[in-house]
Amino acid sequence: MSNQCNLIKDILPLYVEDMVSTDTKEFVNAHLEHCAECRAELERMRGPAKFVPDIDIDTDIVPLKRIKKDLFIRRLQTIFFTAIIACAVVMIVFGVLTSPKFFPYSDDLLNVVDNHSGEIIVTFDDRVTGYTCTKEFYEETEIYRINAWTTTWDIYFSNRGNQNVVIPFNDDSNIQIFFTQNNGSEDVLIYGERDNLPQAVITLPRQILLPYFLLAALALIVLSGLRLLLKNKKAIIVWIDRAILLPISYMAAQLCTKGINFTTYSSQRDFCIIVLVAILFYLALLTGKSIYQEKRADKSTERFKEWP
Repeated sequence: MSNQCNLIKDILPLYVEDMVSTDTKEFVNAHLEHCAECRAELERMRGPAKFVPDIDIDTDIVPLKRIKKDLFIRRLQTIFFTAIIACAVVMIVFGVLTSPKFFPYSDDLLNVVDNHSGEIIVTFDDRVTGYTCTKEFYEETEIYRINAWTTTWDIYFSNRGNQNVVIPFNDDSNIQIFFTQNNGSEDVLIYGERDNLPQAVITLPRQILLPYFLLAALALIVLSGLRLLLKNKKAIIVWIDRAILLPISYMAAQLCTKGINFTTYSSQRDFCIIVLVAILFYLALLTGKSIYQEKRADKSTERFKEWP
């Protein structure tokens, strides 16, 4: 390769872009007429450019993809956390609005009719939107205990219509029907004769919520103690931290739905609502804890990068 070829190859990039003077162009054209090597170089420059991937660029894309994935997961966690809290609030409000408000007995609250065709019909006043009727036996007597209630939801948002109870019987049946007031007062006999029964029957509220609350508090104390004793065993601590949220969730659900009132005349309903709210609280605590730990990890990473 001659020195003239080296000079032409240096000029060729400008020549291809038509950025040389007329004299220089004539000089390059004269050289290209008898130099095959420079003509080949010119054809190569005029051909389509080939993209050669940069290995460093691909390497840089991997962290970017990971960051994008992490941001997407955190966005989902935040949405999930917000949705769970919203569901818990809705469930608590529902529990409060549908909590039974029991009626005390009054003459205009209900009407008892024996139609002499094998049925006793108890018809309630329009104020009553719900009732319960339980049956028990005392010696040869069939005893029915009825209570009547309404709820804030029924008063403002629902209309269930007139409520009535139909109690079948036959001529050989000895039936007594009591109205349970659920306020610490004596049950009122509204049908039948008070024969062979103890005086002053009072239906008391159940205390089922208190033992479960105390059990949750005991579990919280035990798990907290285990966490202190096993603080150096990280694998076990992870599971203890998850388990310790269970009693916390139940206790929080109890306080949010019933407060510090552990007595109930509708134990099954109240306990089911508390459990449902506790499950939502537990999921919310798990998600919130995960979000908090990730934020702490990000702050630790930033501090490490800023460290001189």
